[in-house]
Amino acid sequence: MKRWVNGVEVELPDGTEVEVVTLADRLLVRESGQTHSALVVRSGEDVLVSYHGQQFLVEPALASRRVHGATHTGEIRAAMPGAITFVGFAAGDPVAKGDKIVVLEAMKTQQAFLAPFDGTVSKVYVEAGSQVGEGDVLATIEPA
Repeated sequence: MKRWVNGVEVELPDGTEVEVVTLADRLLVRESGQTHSALVVRSGEDVLVSYHGQQFLVEPALASRRVHGATHTGEIRAAMPGAITFVGFAAGDPVAKGDKIVVLEAMKTQQAFLAPFDGTVSKVYVEAGSQVGEGDVLATIEPA
């Protein structure tokens, strides 16, 4: 079911109640009695949101309505500068949606980046201990 939550169109399971509170650089997402934090990074006119290990480009409502059948590219990008603390897969490894590919530590917070779909890791650009910048590609996943 698609719904508008605080001006953003999101797809939610039927009956899910969600409240989003906007802070300076974070969103607090309250769902099913739990509160989760999402990191928000603005880069020029783009707004990137990192939530539950996945990264999203938030577009204005009119622009998102024009995009039909848009899919994740398979590129996993750093939402902010930081240090890589974990790399779970190498090029050629099969992955399932939700597998932890890379963990980035920034501002004393660890952010796991998960496989967006089932597939194969085509390239890993980082290793544990690497320093990365905002928007750097960390790994690329090819769909199965």
